[in-house]
Amino acid sequence: MLTVRDLMINKFAQEKINLEQILDWFGNLETQTQKKIIRWTGQCLIQSHPTEETFNKAIQLIPLKPTATAIVLLKTYKNLKVALDKIELLPDYEIKKTFITLISVFKIADTERRNTYCQNNCYHDWHNLDNLLNFS
Repeated sequence: MLTVRDLMINKFAQEKINLEQILDWFGNLETQTQKKIIRWTGQCLIQSHPTEETFNKAIQLIPLKPTATAIVLLKTYKNLKVALDKIELLPDYEIKKTFITLISVFKIADTERRNTYCQNNCYHDWHNLDNLLNFS
């Protein structure tokens, strides 16, 4: 069963909600919960299996200055898990930009995955939100 965080992250990735809507939701959470969401978003990103090409494309589309710390860390550390470990240690004042960075990269990577590997009606609940949301 998908949690609220799963639904929100995947709704954003599938353009069922926009950046402003997901940031409103995220901004209403306590800092500790926001940090957990960032960690989870990083895990979602890993599971989307971004290629280097997808990753580079996504980084260019993030609606932040390319000097944002999370973006710099993603560019600097080619190993995604190492970059995410560093990102999780960023100070609280970086939380919003970090979340924007991760969900933006996830959106591109997951869209590519849905359009390739999962294009023929996969069984991932998070890729079938229309069916899931119509069922509930």
